[in-house]
Amino acid sequence: MPKLTIIQATGYRYPHSRIPNKFRKRKLVGAVMPYLAALAPPEWDVTLVDDAVEEVDYDLPADVVAITVRSVTSFRAYELAHEFRKRGVTVLMGGPHATFHAEEMGEHADGVCIGECEEIFPRMLEDAAAGRLKQFYRRDTPADLAGMPMPRWELLNPKHYVFYRPNVIQYSRGCPYTCDFCAERRLNGDYGYRYRPTEDVVEEIKRCGSRHIFFAASQFAGNPKRTQEFMEALIPLEIHWSALFSPRFCLDGKFLDVAKRSGLLHVNMGLESVDRETLDSMSKNFNRIDVEAVIRNLSERDISYSFNFVFGSDTEDASVFEATREFLMKYKVPAAYFNVMTPLHGTPLFQRMKDEGRLLDEPNMERWPGVTCHFRPLRFTPDELVDRVSELHCDFYSFRSMLRRLPFPTTFAKMASWNVNWEQNKVARNIDSKQEFSDF
Repeated sequence: MPKLTIIQATGYRYPHSRIPNKFRKRKLVGAVMPYLAALAPPEWDVTLVDDAVEEVDYDLPADVVAITVRSVTSFRAYELAHEFRKRGVTVLMGGPHATFHAEEMGEHADGVCIGECEEIFPRMLEDAAAGRLKQFYRRDTPADLAGMPMPRWELLNPKHYVFYRPNVIQYSRGCPYTCDFCAERRLNGDYGYRYRPTEDVVEEIKRCGSRHIFFAASQFAGNPKRTQEFMEALIPLEIHWSALFSPRFCLDGKFLDVAKRSGLLHVNMGLESVDRETLDSMSKNFNRIDVEAVIRNLSERDISYSFNFVFGSDTEDASVFEATREFLMKYKVPAAYFNVMTPLHGTPLFQRMKDEGRLLDEPNMERWPGVTCHFRPLRFTPDELVDRVSELHCDFYSFRSMLRRLPFPTTFAKMASWNVNWEQNKVARNIDSKQEFSDF
């Protein structure tokens, strides 16, 4: 029986470091490794290794090692691949990083999966076993999301995950929007917004063994009518769930009522900016909405929420940071995430910056998205932009700010907000003391 080891690589702790980012326990049970294990032909003996919480044994018995790679984990993934290939083990790689960097990945792997893996990965394993492995395997058509195999959760070691761990479950792929800075559509083949059959997702929830679910979807409510029907199917399951969707859906009270009844605990929303001109420049004019009504609707239903912000647009000057701070404190926003704009490959932002000669360190800019600046902003120096974003993060998650913003933790949703703030407070203290650049 051939042996397959699937590794989810971690990243390095900060730029220019080669110290792997390790944790005592995971707070999320990822679906990638269990799903890849389910795609392996039945004759393969599969082992899963989570590099973030386990030590990688380079001498483990394996015929093939498959490493799933994101841009932020690519350097560590290449280090792992090098060690296994030195020992004569066949190394396969795939994941989002392969979409735009397949040639680079091919320098470190025996076989590279480009595109959606449902048909490619099993074929790569069959070819590896038969001695006919090719260097590149590409899929240029969308995978059928109906009848996806159930992830092999049983292969994960539960001791590496916190007790109240949410399981990550995929509900949809793609995004209906075309935001200027976002590569999501290209990463998923630009096949439009697609979703799995409701009965398949419900069955996976029942089998995963957790009542806490995070739906992996860049835009959970990309089809509002379909999403509402899906949420109604969740009600009998009595779960708690979180997801990411556009704030405009939170203007619909009926939509939120169904979401609350189905167990919505937390929603993360890409607000991106408090400046309307900036939203227009990002092709996010659909975010020009009554944010106060969004916050009121969520608060009335005791739904925890967080906003994402991106800084560095050509329309912004230093005043945007104080305006953002005032907005967050005025509405007592429970959680927010602050990012430096990153010109990702495949985006209009990247092409514009490239045409204008404003990209810096292009080969490495996607390794640290959101925390480093790899372009020349119009109204800041790169270092100034990074420092201002870090200062805003530290100020927002200070003890004083937390006490002013957060309600007394009398409900599960309010406790969730406090938990997020304590975690981000630790990150802020590390940034402030220069101990750690970021916490991936």
